[in-house]
Amino acid sequence: ITTIPDEPVASSNSPVCEGETINLFVEPVSGATYRWTGPTGFDIGEQNPSIVNATTSNAGAYTVTVSVGTCSSSSSIDVIVNETPDAPVASSNSPVCEGSAIELTASTVSGTNYEWTGPDGFSSNAQNPTIANATAAKSGTYSVTATLGSCTSAQASTDVTVATAPSAPTASSNSPVCEGSTINLTASTISGASYNWTGPDGFTSMTQNPSIPNATAAKAGTYSVTAVIGSCTSDPSTTNVTIS
Repeated sequence: ITTIPDEPVASSNSPVCEGETINLFVEPVSGATYRWTGPTGFDIGEQNPSIVNATTSNAGAYTVTVSVGTCSSSSSIDVIVNETPDAPVASSNSPVCEGSAIELTASTVSGTNYEWTGPDGFSSNAQNPTIANATAAKSGTYSVTATLGSCTSAQASTDVTVATAPSAPTASSNSPVCEGSTINLTASTISGASYNWTGPDGFTSMTQNPSIPNATAAKAGTYSVTAVIGSCTSDPSTTNVTIS
């Protein structure tokens, strides 16, 4: 006499996210064979089968039939496969100068929450976070994911460089000078830098050591110079010019 097995209880690790593994379970029955069927033609003779790299097409009802001899009994379970959001596109305003703000940007992925991580223990749930007063310790790779329900996207990253501003050059001149003479302005050398001078009577120059011929009284006053490396500008340095 063959004993009809008790009604099996099918179960799974549902819900799962796209790309994860669906695990199907049924309690063991002594001497039994097992047959699982389900979506997309799924048909396998295992007690506890798995479906790797799940897609939304794998969602649906799975039925297990437990057979002992000529007797069998079946049970079904619904499996949910949630959509995994696309990875956002990560970007930033890099390179930035020390003391400036780092602006991180993630493209919009509808309905999702964001999680940023990065150097110096940085984390944020904002889509587009800002880090004020950047230091060299903030240089590095920032990564972001988008989460929809329980499903998290692949990670996207952007590299941020925090550049050091050059030291202020030392400004000097040949002051005092006589009217009609030449004003000679001098800035100390900062390796790799360009220069930006401003001063009275609308004076500007990008020369390290500019000269102003035929000095007039309107040229008297304070001249200021900064050193520029890349996008970073030093503090200004000044020199006072007197026209006799």
